Amino acid sequence: MDWSFGAGLANFYDALGLESSSWGIDTRKRYRCSLRQILRVVDNICEDNGHNVEELMAAEVTTALVSDYVARRREEGVTVATINRDLTAFMNLMKSMKNAGWIDVNPVQLYEKQGMKEILPDIILPTEKCLQKLSDRAPGTLTHFAHFLNVTGGRVTEMAKLQWSDISGMGTPIEGRVEAVLRHTKGGKIRTIALRQEAIDILNKIPRSNASQFVFWNGTEHGFYKDPSNLFWEYGQETGFNARLHDLRHKFAIERLKEGWSIYRVQKYIGHGSVLTTERYYLRYLSDAQQASVRADGDNGFR
Repeated sequence: MDWSFGAGLANFYDALGLESSSWGIDTRKRYRCSLRQILRVVDNICEDNGHNVEELMAAEVTTALVSDYVARRREEGVTVATINRDLTAFMNLMKSMKNAGWIDVNPVQLYEKQGMKEILPDIILPTEKCLQKLSDRAPGTLTHFAHFLNVTGGRVTEMAKLQWSDISGMGTPIEGRVEAVLRHTKGGKIRTIALRQEAIDILNKIPRSNASQFVFWNGTEHGFYKDPSNLFWEYGQETGFNARLHDLRHKFAIERLKEGWSIYRVQKYIGHGSVLTTERYYLRYLSDAQQASVRADGDNGFR
C-alpha cells in the first residue's frame, strides 16, 4: 500500500470532487484550492531540504514541516484568513490519513495546540573530517562533488547537471575571473555565481571527459550522476557522515554569514527566492552582534 503524503493528498482531493461528499460545494472548492497550495509549498520545502516530495511519507509530515509551511505562506504575503483556511484543509487532509491508519498523530492539530509557534529543524553541520571521509568513499568525479557543494552552497541538482560550457574564465583560474551559470535551478530561473578560489581549485582537479560535457561526469549513457543524493546517503551510512548532502548548503550559508557576507549577498548567491527564508534558516546560528552586521548595508554585501 502507498502511504505517501502525495497519495493521501490525491485521495482526499478526489474525494472532495464527489457529489456524495458530506461537505458543501463551496467548502469543497476552498479545500481543493488550499490543497493545491499545500502541495506546491510542501514540494518547495522538500526541494530546499534535498528531498523529493514524491518520496515523502505521510508519517514524515511533522509539526516542523507545518510550521515551515505557515512561515512560507506568510513570506508570500497571503492574509491570515487564507493561511487559516489552508490549515483547516491541511488539518482535514491529515485527519483522513489518520482515520485510514497511515499516521498516529495529526501534525496540524498538534501544531495548533502548541500555539502555532514556528518550529525549525536543527541543522547538522558536518565536520571537515567527516566530509573528507565521505569524499574518499565516493567514486570517480564524485570524489570532488561534496567538497564542491561545500564551497559553493549549490543545490545537488544544480551542481550535478553543471557542464563545462556553463563555466567561464578558467583560462585565468583565479577568484574574480571565474563564473558558473546554473541552469537547472529550483523554479528554472538561471543564476550566475562568481566562484570562490576553493571552488576553482576543485575544478582544476577534475579530469575532463571526451564523451560527456558534464563537470561531474560518469560513463553512463546520460553522462552524469542522476541521483547523487541517494548515492551519498549510502556512502554516509558507511562512513558515519551523519548528515545529508543538502546540509553542506546550509553549512556554506552559515559560514559565509559568520565570515561577514551580508544576508542579501548570501540569499542571492544560494538562490533563495526571499531574504526572509535566508533569515529564518540561518540567523538563529549567529550572535546578536553578527545578526546586526549581516543585516547592515555596506561593504560586507560586496566583499
